[in-house]
Amino acid sequence: MKPIFPLAAALSLAALPALAQTDLTALSLTARAYDQVTSWQERGFRPAGLTEVVRVPGHILLDVRAVLDGPWSDTIERVQAGSRDIRLVLPDGRELEPEGGYQYWGQLGLVPRTISARRPRDFPEADADIHWNGLFLVPEGVTQATLTIASADIRFSGMVSVPKASTPEGAASFASFTPQGVRRFRIAELQDGNGAGAVPSTLTALPGTVLADIEVRVGGIASNNADGDDRFNWSTSDFRLTDGQGTTLPLVGERFMRRVLDSQFNGVDIGDATERRMLWLVPEDLTEARLLFGETEVARIDLASAAITETD
Repeated sequence: MKPIFPLAAALSLAALPALAQTDLTALSLTARAYDQVTSWQERGFRPAGLTEVVRVPGHILLDVRAVLDGPWSDTIERVQAGSRDIRLVLPDGRELEPEGGYQYWGQLGLVPRTISARRPRDFPEADADIHWNGLFLVPEGVTQATLTIASADIRFSGMVSVPKASTPEGAASFASFTPQGVRRFRIAELQDGNGAGAVPSTLTALPGTVLADIEVRVGGIASNNADGDDRFNWSTSDFRLTDGQGTTLPLVGERFMRRVLDSQFNGVDIGDATERRMLWLVPEDLTEARLLFGETEVARIDLASAAITETD
């Protein structure tokens, strides 16, 4: 006689009710429209002025931003939705997938954003909203659409009005950038570690150039975090230094203790400021440089104000 346990188990599972989807409520659902936008997806260390522009004839780029009320309860600890669970439904029934989104405002990435949010540790004393944004390629002439989210555990539907095209936010508009000082030298004396285990090293400028150590005070004006965190975040590689003709000068890295890192992730609370020192390779006879954040000039650097020394 064949065992009946697998059949019994299958019948038992079939009798279980499907997990219910939790309906989400929008605290805000807004959109911005662009004719074109600059992608930061592979920006990395590309020179200033060499920008990757996203533009699709016959379409507008619709930047949809949603803040959803967290549905937290004793039984709901986490909610998730993949980018394929999120659609923008046009009036004619066509469903569009997001093409990208923003982790930091003004810095478009061509990777669709997902939803993954967790209940606050000190719930119910604390609450946490769910932030999501996505960029859609919408045919010109569409005036409204419906944003839908339908994953295994959450569900949402909300109407989105398509506004007139505007200029995308500039990445540099969320902070202030003030030079605090500059030094020029031929050799940087570095050290990895401390004490008896420290390893010394040197970094020597190439012939005809010097190392310029530029200190910049970064002040948080407004949050650039798409997840609602009240901070301004940036990386060293978001900066460029150019000469008067716009030629990009090589970024050596950011000072960290006695080391120089290629790039470092930084942050400051809104209303506060912090200083960071960056090292650049500049022509020995260059007297002034332009500091850019993204593609926006944020300061002029008076290189001639610092005498050239042998070491730092």
